[in-house]
Amino acid sequence: MKLSGSLPVIPTPFYEGRIDYESLLRLIDHLFPELEGFTLCGSTGESVSLSFEERIELMEFAVRHTPANKMVVMGLTHTNLEEMIALARRAAKIGVRAGLVPCPYYFPNSFPMVLEFFKALDRASDLELVIYDNPVYTKTFLRAEDLFAILDACPHITAVKMTDHDLDKITALKRSRNVAVFSGDDVVAFRSLLLGVDGSMIIAPSVFPAGYQETVRLVRAGQPEEALEVFSDRILPFIHLFGLGDEIPNTKALFKEIGVFRSDEVRLPLLPCPQERLKEVMLAYHLGARSGRDGGRRKALGVQPI
Repeated sequence: MKLSGSLPVIPTPFYEGRIDYESLLRLIDHLFPELEGFTLCGSTGESVSLSFEERIELMEFAVRHTPANKMVVMGLTHTNLEEMIALARRAAKIGVRAGLVPCPYYFPNSFPMVLEFFKALDRASDLELVIYDNPVYTKTFLRAEDLFAILDACPHITAVKMTDHDLDKITALKRSRNVAVFSGDDVVAFRSLLLGVDGSMIIAPSVFPAGYQETVRLVRAGQPEEALEVFSDRILPFIHLFGLGDEIPNTKALFKEIGVFRSDEVRLPLLPCPQERLKEVMLAYHLGARSGRDGGRRKALGVQPI
């Protein structure tokens, strides 16, 4: 089965400095049955703040507690290729569906460097891989032709997460290669859906699972106006006030406020979401929740509004 669907990048909950698995279970319950799966240890998951041992433990716990018909994608972001390979091999062994891999983000990259990096990771395990095209964080700008070259050289890479706002690359990938393309930024999520992406690896579906899935279904049914109405009512206010650059503390603070997480802890150098900022996020959240059945879903989970 082709990798596809709404696979939001979820935050890693912490409590008193450690991964909070109790809160993670509540988040998994919040996501299902609406979504097709989720993505661990993406940018929102504070992957670079987790130790290798924590990543392995988190991945194994998530797989054990995810329904068999749902997918887990594991972020493999790391500055050490050997540990990336070890993560990929363990992920393949326990049933993780795919690994999300950005360009190396420490050294200034040339394209030959990037290509050799992906080839080495591709050769080292049988795990399906997703290119995380994120020029803002990696300072590496890949053209469509560069993505084609990586895909041609790496048989285990079957998908691309497009965080780059050059949406012409979505069209180019869909036309030229048999590859799944995922929307990678909430800001351009609706435009990406209209362009025919195979799924989404963003934050919004984790906040409004039912509303986002209804938007996807309407787009695929050839009803873009109805889809935009749902998206505008339930999702867009949240995206508009959610902001860029502070997604992690904002997401954690939101989940704490609605009763999914018991703490909004982040790890340094990140700082918690200020109360004034949280008021803006919650204003948009409550507007979206009142507009759809996500509010009913919260009630069914025993989650009370603030």
